[in-house]
Amino acid sequence: MKRLLYKILSSAVVLSVSVLLGCGTSESIPSLPAETPTCRPTPPAKGLCIVIDAGHGNPDGGAEGVTGAVEAGLNLSVANMLKDELTAMGHSVTMTRSDENALADTKRADMSARRDIMNAPGVDMVISVHMNKFTDSSVCGPMVFYMEGSAEGERLAKTIIDSLCEALGRPKRLANPGDYFVIRESIPVAVIVECGFLSNPNDEKLLTTEAHQRLLAKAISAGIADYINQKSEK
Repeated sequence: MKRLLYKILSSAVVLSVSVLLGCGTSESIPSLPAETPTCRPTPPAKGLCIVIDAGHGNPDGGAEGVTGAVEAGLNLSVANMLKDELTAMGHSVTMTRSDENALADTKRADMSARRDIMNAPGVDMVISVHMNKFTDSSVCGPMVFYMEGSAEGERLAKTIIDSLCEALGRPKRLANPGDYFVIRESIPVAVIVECGFLSNPNDEKLLTTEAHQRLLAKAISAGIADYINQKSEK
């Protein structure tokens, strides 16, 4: 990863960091004229229309682990498993990318294309999948970010981080507010799921295994289900 953007969010129990290339800029990014995939709306009884965004993609590999694991490929692997879980639950799923490549040759164009997909007609929710990295290798575990000030985003982030912590056997962690491109520019409710820290040797080892990736996907989908159930009870 040529450049990493770190944002440290401090609390009494959590040291937080996000490494989303290009997501912290407030600069306006133009839309691409090309057509973009859209979700096919489904009846509410059969589920939502959900966009899954696998962060980064060649030539932008994202964060790199202590033994060389590359974020972009791990993001796509977890995103594909999450797609399987959500589809099995009856949701309609669109991926921002389905192979190892980014959506465009430049970061600006890539992020613009993602925005167009996220905001396509019929989309109900956006889940962006990433891996974290930090200078302190002891920092570990999942994190979930929502757009600061978004009540719905906070609720979704909370159900997902609660589900992840429970599934992974980790102490409960708070959902974190942020101001990153994916969650800021998305019209539907959106969160960024940081699956773990590639800078932590144990996290990196787990994140490269299919079993752990599958566990993450199941936990994220369970958190989404909890969010949907809570909304239906209101």
